[in-house]
Amino acid sequence: MTTRRLPKSATGLLATFGLASLALAGCAGGGGDATPSVTGEPTSYESVEELRDAYVAAGGECPNWEELDPGDYDAVAGRCSDQVVISVYNDPSQIEGVVQSALDLAIPAHLLVGENWIINTPNPEDFVDALGGGVVTG
Repeated sequence: MTTRRLPKSATGLLATFGLASLALAGCAGGGGDATPSVTGEPTSYESVEELRDAYVAAGGECPNWEELDPGDYDAVAGRCSDQVVISVYNDPSQIEGVVQSALDLAIPAHLLVGENWIINTPNPEDFVDALGGGVVTG
């Protein structure tokens, strides 16, 4: 069972993951609420490249960067691999709905969610200290 808590400033940031959930349907879901279980400092990033570079500096691997079409979301996104999708939202109000959509899928979600961004990665808890945000799994 996963305990979920949201930092006060993170309540509206959960929409960031919608794009990542669509791009990596294999890494999402199962239903549940979108409250982070591990939280760091609230952070935002100016660009998806800045977030990707911070992810790599924090020990993440990004061997094959590929930009992704954000679909209906006001975001810029890309993937490092089949398991890692990074997105930065121009409209952070979309984050909550995006994360909830990921949690509603029939497969597990592993997200690190910030003020205007989401990283879908198998091990989000490994990046909280370096990147901030909150871990949302379900």
